[in-house]
Amino acid sequence: MTRLELLTLLLSIQALLESDNVDAAKKLIAEVIAEAKRNGSDK
Repeated sequence: MTRLELLTLLLSIQALLESDNVDAAKKLIAEVIAEAKRNGSDK
């Protein structure tokens, strides 16, 4: 993940949390973790 992608992801999560959309933020975080685990097992 590039720095720009990471920044975009973090800003998205921050915006969700600031708009009291905690469930959507949690879902996004879970999806990113799942994707990272899938990509980590590919190597």
